[in-house]
Amino acid sequence: MSSDELIWPTAAPEEKAILLVDDDALVRDLLARWLAGEGWHCLHADCSERALTQLEAAAVPVVVADINMPGPSGMWLLEQIIQRFADTSVLMLTASSDTHTAIRALTQGASGYLLKPIQREEFLFHIRQTSERRQLIRERREHLKMLERRVQEQTLTIRRAHEETIHRLVTAAGCRDEETGAHIRRTGLFSEVLALAAGWSAAEADQLRMAAPMHDIGKIGIPDAILRKPGKLTPQEFEQMKQHTTIGARMLAGSSSPVLQLAEKIALCHHERWNGRGYPQAIAGEAIPEAARILSIVDVYDALSHDRVYRRALPDGEVLAIMRAGQGTHFDPGLLAVFFTVLEEICEIAELHPDKADEVSGDWLSAFTGASCDVPVSSDTIC
Repeated sequence: MSSDELIWPTAAPEEKAILLVDDDALVRDLLARWLAGEGWHCLHADCSERALTQLEAAAVPVVVADINMPGPSGMWLLEQIIQRFADTSVLMLTASSDTHTAIRALTQGASGYLLKPIQREEFLFHIRQTSERRQLIRERREHLKMLERRVQEQTLTIRRAHEETIHRLVTAAGCRDEETGAHIRRTGLFSEVLALAAGWSAAEADQLRMAAPMHDIGKIGIPDAILRKPGKLTPQEFEQMKQHTTIGARMLAGSSSPVLQLAEKIALCHHERWNGRGYPQAIAGEAIPEAARILSIVDVYDALSHDRVYRRALPDGEVLAIMRAGQGTHFDPGLLAVFFTVLEEICEIAELHPDKADEVSGDWLSAFTGASCDVPVSSDTIC
């Protein structure tokens, strides 16, 4: 077995291994004797290509390489190591006193540069310095990883607290108008799916998932006599009911949180219509924030396809017919087309988050189209 083959001594910790690369075997043997006294275990290669083969076979923490060798030079080897073996430090050796070459080697990432003939103490000093520097770099990297993990953990904790606060706030509002907790969750999840399909980034869609359930938060400011009226609202009552959009927007306004900023737009605009016949601003088309247009689609779909205290869930065919009837009037036609492409995924989410039986109990007043209804009874009806 030749000395150029990569053999790890059984008692040799990998961290105490050095690969000596020089076409002169006498130089390699001399350096190996010096290093043995320092507890290092040496591997040998007589050219850059063989050295690279050994590095590919097993990691080596330190390489000592001559610059001038037959075939690819030590500078070529240095470049390969820097690109492919980030944890390996390289000490360059040369018989040339060319300052330009030294600067080039150090600039390209060499940990040191020594001129031949090499002095033992100077060589071992550079080896110790290289090893210590490498250890410091590793410790710094581990410290940064630890800090990154802590930041991620703290970010996750803050995020969970943020989501819990939103959920509790939305739940408090939902308790007043008989909205189900599952509906609140579904609208967020549906919105995320539709946003992703519409080209939103994962981060943007995730923000929408958290913001969407707050669309009706303004109902906290609507009197119970209107909000929970067991029958159709009068025109005057309905005008007051419409104010939940502006009330919700005011509640959410002024926040530095991107989620709450998005929720403000949704709360204000989720009853706007593509044809401009919505409220509170009667804006149309793309003047309506896309987040609100997304929420409008998934909110109506969920309300139609699930039981409510004022009616039972509609058959699937009827639900889809009503949705299509609202294309270009109630809904953004482009987004609605995208919605139908992800309908299977939305149905799967709905199955995973069903309403609880006690959340939808009631007298099933079929004539009721009351205060909490977000469903377009026809394409020209504002509900």
